[in-house]
Amino acid sequence: MAPLDSAANDKKGDKDLLPRGMVANTPALFHRADEAFLDFVSDARNALMHAQGRAINDRADEILTEAEKKTGRRPNSADAVRDIARSDIYLGTYLRVKRTLQEAYWQRIAESYGEKAEALEEALAKSDKSGPGSVKWDPNFITPEYATVDIHVQPGGYTGNPLVAWTYDYGTKVFFGGANDGDVLHHKTANKTAIPQDGRVARILEVGCSIGQFACGLKLRFPDAEVWGIDIGAPMVRYAHWRTIQQGLDVHYAQMPAEDMDFPDNHFDLVVSHIMFHEVPVPAIKRVLKEVKRVLRPGGTFVVWDFQTAHDNKSGYGGFLGLMDGADNGEPYAV
Repeated sequence: MAPLDSAANDKKGDKDLLPRGMVANTPALFHRADEAFLDFVSDARNALMHAQGRAINDRADEILTEAEKKTGRRPNSADAVRDIARSDIYLGTYLRVKRTLQEAYWQRIAESYGEKAEALEEALAKSDKSGPGSVKWDPNFITPEYATVDIHVQPGGYTGNPLVAWTYDYGTKVFFGGANDGDVLHHKTANKTAIPQDGRVARILEVGCSIGQFACGLKLRFPDAEVWGIDIGAPMVRYAHWRTIQQGLDVHYAQMPAEDMDFPDNHFDLVVSHIMFHEVPVPAIKRVLKEVKRVLRPGGTFVVWDFQTAHDNKSGYGGFLGLMDGADNGEPYAV
């Protein structure tokens, strides 16, 4: 693994930046007490969402069916399902605890990294000018309004302040309950991604790259390819570049709206989107698809990894309870 701060060549500087080192590819928090608290939150979420998952799905189907019998119509909106779910002692408690745990881990992570906000921002500034790979971002970039929401209830969403990506990284570690440590889930999915039938993969683009976990997985799979990751958030691509340097990988990042890309026509062999589209409104999705078609070469491959849409013919979280949960989770475009 490369030094923790490649732009600062002395180990003392590395220790000052991250005194507790890294947890796989994720910077450790600054205090053991912070990690202990988040271990508790992670275990509580695992017990809540997995051990109780079937029971919650069954209860959701039960109360929605009861509501349909009373009114003659199954609830067909996130708001209607929210009202019914919150009135039920079991689902209401479940949803409140789930939301509270999520709010708690974002707050604790932001507070921990925030203790060294200036040093972390300096590390990003240094890595902006370092390699391998590169990063481009525009301090005068005007973020589209749709991208300013607090996605996943994370304060600041993906664009709100310079440290949102640091918080996002450890936050998703908690979200996945440790199952994605070392970006293993992203890398597995990257290894399963379809490629052009002619087998030519010289240039790869990930749209909505976030902190670069999937882009790095693609680079590991195709080490000789030129890999690009673009995202609408400058904090995300800057941190993605810093994070990628720590792994010694050569990936290029740019702050760029996927609906208006600064790439030539027919440029990429493979374009990939990983769990991005459910965070984007339909009008923007249509523009993104048009741009993907433009930058993808004839015979190239476009792969979308994302969640299935919830609707009223599915049970449990696949149905309208899933819609309500998306609305309650800062994901307005998923509903």
